[in-house]
Amino acid sequence: MGFGADPARWHALLDSANEGSLTLDPETGKGLDKVCDDYLDQLDGIMATVGSVRFVDGFGTLPSGRILRKKFEAKATGSDAAMEKILKDHIESARTAKEVVAKAIANFTAVDRDNRDRITQTGNR
Repeated sequence: MGFGADPARWHALLDSANEGSLTLDPETGKGLDKVCDDYLDQLDGIMATVGSVRFVDGFGTLPSGRILRKKFEAKATGSDAAMEKILKDHIESARTAKEVVAKAIANFTAVDRDNRDRITQTGNR
């Protein structure tokens, strides 16, 4: 992907986390959910501005003015390089990253608990 975030990469990590093969120490992951939430808030604010650049005016009635208007409008929406598409990819990536972190922490905690239980059982023999 040439522009912005690649949600597919985060979905692959989520698949790994859901399979249990990805873990994250809770201390390392501490606060990452808030970082994701803060980033999502910023992206939502930026996304609200996309509507204001969706329709561009002021280039005049000459053919060159109409061409420029279309080019600038395409920067907002309508292509893979448009601001709207890039922001949506970032939003999806941040939401998925938050899920990945939560699941990886849960996996770490489960493995840690299982190991503790096994050690306890071994010690009781």
